[in-house]
Formats: sequence, structure tokens, C-alpha cells
Amino acid sequence: MPSDKIHQITYLGALLFIAGVFLPLASIPIVGDISYYGVDSTSAIIVVILAVSAPILIHLKKEALTFVSAIAVWLVLLWPVIKNMGDGSDDGGSLLGDLVGKATDPLTNFASNLFMNINEFSWGGFIFLIGLVVFTVGCFITTMKARKS
Repeated sequence: MPSDKIHQITYLGALLFIAGVFLPLASIPIVGDISYYGVDSTSAIIVVILAVSAPILIHLKKEALTFVSAIAVWLVLLWPVIKNMGDGSDDGGSLLGDLVGKATDPLTNFASNLFMNINEFSWGGFIFLIGLVVFTVGCFITTMKARKS
């Protein structure tokens, strides 16, 4: 662990966030406990790799680039919402395309709404959110500190 407090915050945020990806975010009556990894494993693996990239950048003395890790994590988490923003007004798609889109894995559609619509988090959800906020703040402060030097 680095001796710099700002780097320690980034490491701690990454660790909490990565743990939160695999912990239960919420409990749904029929489904049971759900984690971000259980809902969308591909996105979960991507955000874990991106969260690990910030400590690696710090270790490689590229602290000025850690903000990219935080932005990339947020983009992956919010990608389903961003992608679906323009879908409401466009009726130019074919019927077959709409059917194929609706026939895809229902958990993927659930994942797009999960991050934005959870009203009651489980204990893992709080670790996920706290880790995400601490990671984001740590990355941006690390970047600002590196650019001042």
C-alpha cells in the first residue's frame, strides 16, 4: 500500500467497489439476492478491470491518467441508460429487429434499469456505492495532485 493518503483513498475505493460488484446489491422477492455480476457479468468484469487499472496507473507513476479509469467505470455502468436514451422517439426499426431486441437475455434489460432504479439496497449495495464514490473521488484528486506537480 502506498504511503500517500490520496493514493490510499484510490486503492480503498477500488477495493470496496470491486467487492461490491460481487456482493448482493438488493433482494428481490422471487429472484432473491442479486449482484451486479449476477445480472451482467460482462459489464461487471469490465468495471473490475477498469477499477484495477487506477492502482496500476499509480504504481506505474502515471497518476495523471487515473481520472480516465473513473470516467470509464461510470460510462460502463451508465452505458445501458445512455444507449437507450434515443430509442423512445425512433420508430424506424423493423418488426424483426424489435422482436430480436426483446428476445435477448431479460437480465440484460434488468441490468440497464438496476443501477438507476434500486430503492432499497442490501448491505452489498452500500459497499458498491460507497466504493464507487470513494474510487471516483480518489481518482480525480490523484489526477489533480499529479498535474500540480
